[in-house]
Amino acid sequence: MTVVRNLIKIIVPIIIVAGFFFIMSNFKHTQTLSLAEEKRIKEYASLMQQAKAKEEDKTQILSLSSVAALGKGSAGEEVKVVQKSLGLNPDGFFGLQTEQAVKEFQMKNGYTADGVVGPQTWDALIKAGTSTSTEDKHANISNSL
Repeated sequence: MTVVRNLIKIIVPIIIVAGFFFIMSNFKHTQTLSLAEEKRIKEYASLMQQAKAKEEDKTQILSLSSVAALGKGSAGEEVKVVQKSLGLNPDGFFGLQTEQAVKEFQMKNGYTADGVVGPQTWDALIKAGTSTSTEDKHANISNSL
């Protein structure tokens, strides 16, 4: 009987210590997984916000496509939309920089580079906004993998 008690006195603390280390190692592993999952959730939320912003830009361009032609000297919200879709700082004034960016965009898309945003240029901006947002989504997704 004393031998059994001595064995129990020796084995029980070892089992308790081993159990403690087992629990702690699993807890640490769980923490690591939750941090990784949290990072992925934040990345996903960021991608969704970017996609939503691009979708709002596309909707705004679609609604403005019926606006009369915009050219040098034009000002207002419509000009800001054009500038934003061309990657410019949207100040709302159609100046030399905006005209040059419109001409480059028109040349790149096979239109006469007159620097005026008319119906054809609006349509091209809409198409470019749609394909760019799709390409950006694919690029962001592949970068996150």
